[in-house]
Formats: sequence, structure tokens, C-alpha cells
Amino acid sequence: MKIKKHSFLIFFIFFLTGICSSFTDKDDFFSLIILPDTQYYSARFPEMFYKQMNWIVKNKKELNIQYVIQEGDLTDNNKEYAWEVASKSFKILENAGVPYSIVYGDNDMKNPDKNYYDGIRHTELLNRYFPVSRFDKPESLWRGGFFEAGKIDNYYSLFKYKEQEFLIMSLEIAPRSAVLKWADNIISQNMSDKVIVVTHDYIDRYGQRLDDLKSFGLAGRDKADKLKGNNAEEVFDKLIKNNPNIMMVLCGHKNGEFQKEVKIKKSKNSGTSRVLYEILSDYQDEKSYGSNERSGNGLLRVLKYYQEKNEISLTTISALTGESNAVEVRLYPGK
Repeated sequence: MKIKKHSFLIFFIFFLTGICSSFTDKDDFFSLIILPDTQYYSARFPEMFYKQMNWIVKNKKELNIQYVIQEGDLTDNNKEYAWEVASKSFKILENAGVPYSIVYGDNDMKNPDKNYYDGIRHTELLNRYFPVSRFDKPESLWRGGFFEAGKIDNYYSLFKYKEQEFLIMSLEIAPRSAVLKWADNIISQNMSDKVIVVTHDYIDRYGQRLDDLKSFGLAGRDKADKLKGNNAEEVFDKLIKNNPNIMMVLCGHKNGEFQKEVKIKKSKNSGTSRVLYEILSDYQDEKSYGSNERSGNGLLRVLKYYQEKNEISLTTISALTGESNAVEVRLYPGK
């Protein structure tokens, strides 16, 4: 099923706290679930984590869910007990046959013994609880590849809906230059794919691209004189703007929501532009009813893609409540 090249992408954004009537649309669509920072669930509220996953499984058929995309900070302090909760939570999706991708955030790479950033990417626990073998195995529907053999730190996933191939590029926080070069190579080799780039730290709630390298201990160069990491603007310059098949960049890290339309000239002297979206989703500071503790309140986002109409809707949902309050905003790129 081909998308008309000149049709406009209509981006609907609904801010909800429950399931809304838009789920009953009869137009053909599939859904991606955006799962923002889960750090407080794995640290203190595991039942909320499990409820989110069970909500996804329960709505798998009705929403035609094709993938769940997690945005980093699976844990709050890179402790083993938190990784056990995260692992158990995603096992719920695995048992239901729901494919997913994960990225690691700043809290997932802290020194686990001293609970601070020391300039080293401590991803040993990440790879212990989410080994490559958990994804890339003979009986799995998973397809894709890895930056480093045997490590889940950076990888891409492929799925197809109807005749269209999609590629999810999952990148470490503040990606190293070698990682960006690898990602650029993979994306440029798959020009017919629609690409979603996911990295933990990219924009804030005002749409500003972030430069948090110093606070993560990733500023400057390592002993081999290589950059320890790239900030969001560098990721945009080195990867995003040069690949016209990238349709959106998803991130978490900064509490709040923001969706930003970015127009990029198709060539230096071109009068026409292409559009991509930079989307922040993070609810870690949300408090549950009757509590003064930050948790996230079970919030996640449903991205519905109407392929033939080339239309996307983005909905914020609480997996814990049935209430709904909707405010609709429409953006018309190209006008």
C-alpha cells in the first residue's frame, strides 16, 4: 500500500488520562506504544510498571499494536533490584508476543556502587538483564542488527506493516561519533524504510535541543582522543538532517510533553522542505491520586499511524484510570 508522495502529514495530538473514543476509528491504522521513563516504577512502584504492560497486552488487538518503544531510564540508579523489575515487566510483553525496543538513559549508566556519573557508560546490568539473546533468537519475530556484537547498547529493529518497512534506531544516551556513523550507514542503506530514531536525551519541554554532556560526565574526549558523546544538536547535524527517511525522533529524560515540527531543506539551494517531528514524552514527576510521591502515574503514549492517509495521531493515556479529558491540536506541515 503506497503513500501518496504529495499528501500532507496531519499530526493529531490528544492529551488524555484515559481511553478515548478515537480508538474506535474504522480507518486502517497500526499503533506504536511510546513508553516514557520508567525509573520510579522499577525503583518504588513495580505494580504500576506491571499494570502498564498488562494494559498494552489487553489493548494489543484493538489498537493493532505493532511495537512498544521505551525511551530510557529503565531504572533510577542502575541497581540490580530495579533491573529485575524492568526485566519482569517486559517479560509480560514477550509472553504476549508484543515486540519492543529499549534504550538506556543517564540513570541506567551510573556507577552502580557509588550512584553517580563517572564518565563511564556502566551498561553491564543492562546487558545482563536484556542480553542480545533475549531479542535475536531463532523463535523470535525480531529482526535487526547491533552496533557491537553481543551488546544491546545500540541497535536497530525492523517491522513491516502492509507493504511498508519501518526501522526503529535505538541509540545510547549522547551517542558517540562512531555510533552515529554506524546509524547513518544503516539508515542510508535502507532508504525505502520509514525511520524512527529513539534516544533518551534530546529536547526539553520547550523544544530546545539539549546539551547535558557535562552533567552526565560525557563532556570532552576520552583517552583515545575521541568524543565521549554528542549532544542533541550534534546528533541532529551528524545524523538526523542528512537522512530524509527519518520521520521522527523520540526522547524522554525531561519531564513533560512537547512535539516539534522541523522543516529541513531538501538541498542547499532547494525551495522545498521535508518535515520531521521531534517528540518528548516524560511523566516521571506526575503524582498518583492521593499521593505526594512522584511516580509517572502509569502514563504512556499511543501513536496511531494511518498509513494510506499518511496521518498520525498521538494520544497520552493513563494505564491506571478510565477517565478521559481531550484537547486536540492539529498541525499541518508543508503549509
